[in-house]
Parts: sequence; C-alpha cells; structure tokens
Amino acid sequence: MTTAGPLTGLRVVEVAVGTSELGLGLAGGVPGMLLADLGAEVVRVVGAAGIGIDADVPWGQAWHRDKRVVATDEAEPARALLAEADAALVYGAEALVEGRGLGYQDLVGVNPRLVYARCRPSRTATGLVEDYGLLVEARAGFCSQLAGHRDGPIFVDVRATGIGTAGLLTASVLALLRRRAVRGVGGWAETSLYDGMLATLGCMIGRSERAKPEVEGYWELGSTFPNFLYRCADDELIQVWFGGKGMYAKLIEVLGDEPSAEGYYTDQATGKLQDRAQRWRAPFALLPRDVWIERLRRAGVACEPVLGPGEALRDPHLTEIGLAVARDRDVMLGSPITVGPLPEPAAPPGTQAETWVPPDVPAVDADGAAAPLRGVRVADFSAFVAGPLAAQVLADLGADVIKVEPPEGEAMRAAAYAVAACQRGKRSIAIDITAPEARPVVERLIRWADVVLHNFRVGVAERLGIGAADVARINPTAVYCHASAFGPTGPRARQPGNDALMQAVTGLEQSIGGEGNEPIAATWIPLDVTGGWVAANAILAGLYARDAPTPGQTPQRTSRVVDPAGTPGAGREVASSLLGAGMLLQSGSFLRDGALVAGPTLDAAQTGYGPGYRLYQAGDGEWFALVVPDEQAWTRLRGLLAGGEPPAGGRLATYAPLRGGARDEAARAAEALLEKAFAAGPATGWVARLRSVGLLAELARPASRDEFRRAILDDPVNRQLGRVAAYEVAEWGHFEQIGPLPRYGQPTTEGPALALPGIGEHSAAILAGLGFSADEVDALLASKVVRQP
Repeated sequence: MTTAGPLTGLRVVEVAVGTSELGLGLAGGVPGMLLADLGAEVVRVVGAAGIGIDADVPWGQAWHRDKRVVATDEAEPARALLAEADAALVYGAEALVEGRGLGYQDLVGVNPRLVYARCRPSRTATGLVEDYGLLVEARAGFCSQLAGHRDGPIFVDVRATGIGTAGLLTASVLALLRRRAVRGVGGWAETSLYDGMLATLGCMIGRSERAKPEVEGYWELGSTFPNFLYRCADDELIQVWFGGKGMYAKLIEVLGDEPSAEGYYTDQATGKLQDRAQRWRAPFALLPRDVWIERLRRAGVACEPVLGPGEALRDPHLTEIGLAVARDRDVMLGSPITVGPLPEPAAPPGTQAETWVPPDVPAVDADGAAAPLRGVRVADFSAFVAGPLAAQVLADLGADVIKVEPPEGEAMRAAAYAVAACQRGKRSIAIDITAPEARPVVERLIRWADVVLHNFRVGVAERLGIGAADVARINPTAVYCHASAFGPTGPRARQPGNDALMQAVTGLEQSIGGEGNEPIAATWIPLDVTGGWVAANAILAGLYARDAPTPGQTPQRTSRVVDPAGTPGAGREVASSLLGAGMLLQSGSFLRDGALVAGPTLDAAQTGYGPGYRLYQAGDGEWFALVVPDEQAWTRLRGLLAGGEPPAGGRLATYAPLRGGARDEAARAAEALLEKAFAAGPATGWVARLRSVGLLAELARPASRDEFRRAILDDPVNRQLGRVAAYEVAEWGHFEQIGPLPRYGQPTTEGPALALPGIGEHSAAILAGLGFSADEVDALLASKVVRQP
C-alpha cells in the first residue's frame, strides 16, 4: 500500500540473503519500511528457505508490508535489481555479498548513481561478531548496563542494536539521495549492529580529564535518578514525570506531601527527591490508575499508563494522527514521519517573497566524497535531547548548525551528559527571542537557514513567531521541522511528554522488565535518542523532497522537484514525535482482528526469548549468550551435549528455539534441560566447546559502567573508524565520547567541528554573518538581548 510521497518514483532494493529477522531486528526491516512509507518502491531479496529461528517471529509482517519480496539463493537476480536501483540496503556476511559480486565496487560501474548503504557484521578490536543483536550486546558488555530483577547480566530488551542501526541506515540513504539530487553522483555508506548500539548510547558514554565529580560520576557510574513508577489500587501501573515548569510543586500538592522549600533541583541533589519517591508509593496505592491520571493531568502533572508493546495501537489518538493504520484485518504502525508543503500565508502588505537561491554546495569529485549535507544550514531552536540530537546528526553529515538558546543557556545545559551527546559540532548564539529587539535577528536566522527545527510544545512556536506560517512567510524554501511529544495534531497534541513517559506508554518498560515482573526503565533515555534519529530522518526526507530534480531532468544546482507534497524548490513542513519514535521500537507488534500479535517476549528471569536465543548461566556463575539459528545448528548442539552423534529421539529432538509459538511446550522443556547441562561447566569452557562445533556463543562478562565505556573508548578499531571523538572542552579538559557514526566512503576534510559550543560562544560572529553592523552587534550585546561570553 505504498502511497505518493517525497520518494515516489525511486526504486530501493533490500538484500538480506542469509540474515535473520530476529538477529537483525529493527535494523533489517525498518529502513525499507520507512522508505516505502515515504513513497519508494521497495523490493526485498531473501534466501529461498529463510532462517529457521525466524519461523515464529511475526515482526516482518509489519516491516515488509509494502515490499515486493523476491526469494532466491542466486546472486544474479539481486544483481539485476541493483543495477536498476536508486538505492540499496544490503545486509549479510561478506561471503554472501562482496563474495558474490553484490558489493558497491561491483555495482558502481554499471550503476554510478546508486546510493548503497551496507550493514556489515560488527567488528572491533575483539574481532568479528555475527549479525545477531544478542551476540553483539553480549560481546560489548551491554548486558550488564541495566540492573535487572536478578544478579548478573540480563537480556536488555531495548532493541538498541536494531533501532540505532535502522536510524543510521535510513539517514545514510536519505542524505546520499539528497546529495545525488543536488550533485548527480551516487555514493556509499556503511554501518553495523555495533555502530547502531553506539548510536543509542550518546548520553551514556563520555570520559573527561577534569570535569566536576558529579559530571564525571554520571559517565563513570551511571544514573542514580529514581524512576517515578507507581502501582495503583487496581494493580495497574502509572508513570509520572514532573520536570516541566511548576510540575514538582503541583505533584506535591496533589499527593498531600510537605511542600519543598528548596525546589526540584536542590531536592534532587540532596537526596530529598529520592526520599519523596519512596513515600509516594503509599498514596498512589489508595486509588485506581484512571483516577490518578485524571487528577494529575487536571493539575498539570504529566503521567502515562504503563502498557505492553503494541497496546497503544488501540488509542484513538494514534488513529487520528496516522500512527495506527488499518490494513485489512490488521492495525499496524503508520509512518512516524510526515512530509508536506509549508503553508502559504499571504505576505504582509508591501513585502515580496524572496526568490529561492540554492545552497552554495561545492563541487565534489567523481567518488562523491563531499559531506552529504555540506552547504546545508540549520537553525536549531530546540532544547532537551531529541531536537538537539537531530540537529547534531545533521552536523555529523556536514551541515552548518546554529544552536539558538536563551542567554542563560537552554534547559539541559545543567545536564552535562545531554550537552555532550547532543550539541557537538554546532555554533551557539545566546539570545532572548521573546524580546522585540531580537526579532530582526530571528528573521534573518530563518531567512539564512535551509532547516528550521524546534521541539516546543504545540502552540509555543507560534507565540514566539517561529511557527510554520512564520517560517513560510520569511523563507518559503525552508524545511520546517517540529519534533513534538504526541504529534502536532490530535486530542493529545498539547500534552507534555518525555523519555520516561514514552517508555511507559509504548511498552518499552514492560518489555525490559520481563514476563510477570515489575517494569524497568532504561536509564540512558533511549526514547529521546530514538526521537532524535527519527526527527533527523524526517528533515532529510524534507530536504530531498525540496532539492530533488524533476524525474527525467539532469540534476543541477537550480533544479527542483514537483512532487505531491509541494512545488519546485518550495519549502517543506515535516513532523515527528516521541510517541512515533517509541512506537517504532515496537513496530513489529500489531493487532490482528483486535488481538495483539507481539512475537517473542522476555522471560521472567530476563534471559531471552527461548532456548535458541538467550543468556545461560554456567557452573562457575558466569553467563554466556547462545544463538541456535536453524535445525542444523540444533543438531550440532545435541551432538555436543551427547558427546558424539545426537540421539535419534529424546527431549531435545524437536527444534524449538523460541517460546510462545506452536512449539512452546518443547521450547520450555528444552530450556530446562539446557540450563541443567550448562551448569556442569564454566562459561569460558562452554563457549569454546560450542564454537568448536560451529555454534554461535559469546561470553557475557559482567562489566561496570566504567569498564563498559573504556572498552568502547579505548578500542583501537573504534578509534580508527571514527567511532570515538576526542577534543578539548574548557571546563572538562580532554574529553572523549562516541563520535560521528555515519560513514560514507572516503574521509573528507569538511566534517563537523569536534567541539562543544559554550553558551553564546559564537553570538557576535553569527550576527556579523547575518549582516548586522558592528554598531548593531554592540547594541544587541549591550541590551543583553544577546549574550557573548
């Protein structure tokens, strides 16, 4: 059911021969799904037989709903499709891709305009890891980064490898398609499940030379901030958030607690907030959840019910805004990205709309080595995490990003981890955009920009004069992005939202907790980060829609496309939401005839999805991950346990790798037998024995947060590939963090500046660049409307 959109007319080929739906997860299905949602024709090439472990995994029914599937074990049909494609998403082992003539170098000669995004098996200094998210996470130490309901590493079901890789692949394709539209050359990009995991951990990983203890402590030890999750009188759970202005005092009043004399941030620093969090359990237990939701929302306190994966598809709000879409018997996630024309307001009397002038994009060589977004200018009015991260992704792709923040700095300046994760590579202007004297500056910023981005609550941008209609009047060629909480329209549009609330309502907390357990929230704000990647991809789709040539026209700097979303060279209004990002994490779940189809779920012990995809504890108390992808591997496992040839029958005779399907009883019986068998020896011994017969196993050693970050930051392969960025920060000295992760061919000399901007560090230079005279700059600084340190 592909609909007209900005990618209408483009052909995308998805090659996934020899890969597992479960192993790749979201990475293997979501990029193509998003491109199809945007109008592309997507063909998926898979092996003739498929992978056995995927038999009871229904996620692909949602992810591949609009794709034409070609099942073949031959390379030639895939090569023929790729020779005619506009873009390719290619997964799998090098033997099945490059080894069969399906690599970029094999294709670029016959299809020089091809945009080729490669997801390779993960490689670090520790070696290569097969394309199964669990194995990648176990090798990296990720399984120890969240406290579970038992001691030891757990299966951290946040879909980190899958969603991060999906974001990287989609951004790579859209950015390279936009560059092709402007310059006429194709290009190449690559990533991996390991890169995808890193893409979700920007707020977690950092290391400084001399930052204050409370700053460095977050990166060294992790977050100790309590999760405000409460069980109500009807045994239902509610997630509460009160970080918005005045919410803390309102919540205290509703709960009848003692007022805070010092306020939210002081209570948090002194531990009083943690004490309150514990004693609030009692009042919440007195009333049903629906009563609490009504009371809290009426008082202006944000809260959400804790739901399971896919359950939010029943919410009428999702249907109204297009996030829940009926498809015959099913209700599935709709596109989390919308692209449309900017509104066309009447120009004020005596004014005339400016004529579009394309960005000054320098020529690139025949290999297309220029940064994909070089020459693109971004005015970033956003705050917190999702919006700023979207702008940083654009900076990583070569855009010139100006961070617009209040004179005192934006709200998250107090959270060093968020500054480090979301502000790299930008310039900062500190300005009070509510002051009348600031209006000429704001309008010139908008006129300067190709992209105007914000994540204010619905209605705020309009009051500030930077709404869609304002931008359309000032710069009718801009791409305007509103990254909201619940979407720009619908009954819940004006409600506040944040990472914790979205983890609750979209099912992530319940997924992590495991069957029958209390939910657990991930502490590194993965929903906000996912929201940033989704917003970045919405902007990239808008830039492509604006800049693409009309079909049949030779790309050149003055050509623009006419598509269903607008007119040649006209601006675009794009939208994304935290709700859509959270639902994207659970997009394999759907409703069929009103019943939830969720697929594999985490067990109460938080080990995994079944005997063939989980963590096992060995006899020495250590843990390892095991993946048994098919019948042949299962037979080898049986033979190993039997000490030779596998017996003809027995309790492990049936290949049942996952719980919950038609072979649920056999799967649960197999788990019990394997747990007992593996308890007979040490973890290192079992991993060696399993690998000796060609089975996929990885140690899952416990790793503290400090050990985990050092394994990432000190890995020489990570440093060589640019996965680690290192630079000087005034208050922290030498600083290291996860670097720009998009890799698109040969390194260029025009990447983002590896620096964090101070508040208003570039204010005077930016004003001068916008055409203000020295006297005008001095006047703005003297009035304190603009700050320059």
